[in-house]
Amino acid sequence: MSIELNKNTIEFIRLRCRSLVDDKSWPYFTLLGQAIGSILLILEAMYRCNGSAVFIEWQIRWDTRSLIQYTDMVSRVEHRYENVTNSQAIASSKLLSRGKLFYYKALIRAYTSCLKVCDVNMANSSWTANHLRKLIKRDVKIVYPPCDTVALREFPLGGRQKTILCVAQFRPEKAHATQIEALKELQESNSVHKNAKLILLGSARNQDDLKRVETLKALAKSLGVESNVQFIVNASFDDLLYNLSTASIGINTMIDEHFGINVVEYMASGLIPLAHASAGPLLDIIVDYNGERTGYHGRDVKDFAQRIDEIFSLDSNKDLEMRQRARNSVVERLSDKKFNEDFLQVLP
Repeated sequence: MSIELNKNTIEFIRLRCRSLVDDKSWPYFTLLGQAIGSILLILEAMYRCNGSAVFIEWQIRWDTRSLIQYTDMVSRVEHRYENVTNSQAIASSKLLSRGKLFYYKALIRAYTSCLKVCDVNMANSSWTANHLRKLIKRDVKIVYPPCDTVALREFPLGGRQKTILCVAQFRPEKAHATQIEALKELQESNSVHKNAKLILLGSARNQDDLKRVETLKALAKSLGVESNVQFIVNASFDDLLYNLSTASIGINTMIDEHFGINVVEYMASGLIPLAHASAGPLLDIIVDYNGERTGYHGRDVKDFAQRIDEIFSLDSNKDLEMRQRARNSVVERLSDKKFNEDFLQVLP
């Protein structure tokens, strides 16, 4: 947001092999297909860099987004739990579950071998680092990603609307339905919050995401809260800044979010954060500051509704104090400057 760039020193190149890392290209054996596709994609990128001295690959490939969660994914398959990464057809079949376990373990051996040849292994959160340590049996350095909060920390802390804001792409793992159901639970448990509003702001990558938005709208209507839920799809940057400057609560209901940049943005902007009690938001972001809390965590619909009620019911002084602590916490620990320092420190 506060980065100045010289357009003469930047060139964008559209890679023709991009579709090979799209899960739509691999309806079956997705991880293996994306792994092969990522190799071809990176080879194309290196070829088209025209002999550049430095090549930085900033996508998480060999599908590490999924493989880093290997231990959790294996547990779901072993116990035959249905999940985003484990379909009902596989979860209901003992034979298919065994086959999938074999497939996962073969992939993870190849992935682990790749990690072990690195001079330095870094992770962007404690949760991710812990998973990697289990895989490679060696030290993994934690370097939090750069978070540009310069503009956000100028927003006023007071005068906030009775609004819950979610900033996230309309992907299935973001669990937007949980937020809509929590709003309904909140209104049923305490009528004083009948005017509370939920804003779902984010981008839709494709037709599947747009269909997901329509499904969420139908859910809000069926629960009788459609007038309290606003969808802002493919919002402009100005829309994002406006809502970050006026909303009261920033919510993230995704389970096992590796880090959670949106939660950092909530806190820097002066919102009180409410996130799922797992992974990055639990271990690294919404943590105590000077011995006092900076936000809240929840695990299910009822939990989230109760936490929202607590936040809206805070005494005005305690409300402002928590917002200030949340802002101070992320500005001090998760800035661009801190990233640069930590990144250079762990290099060999």
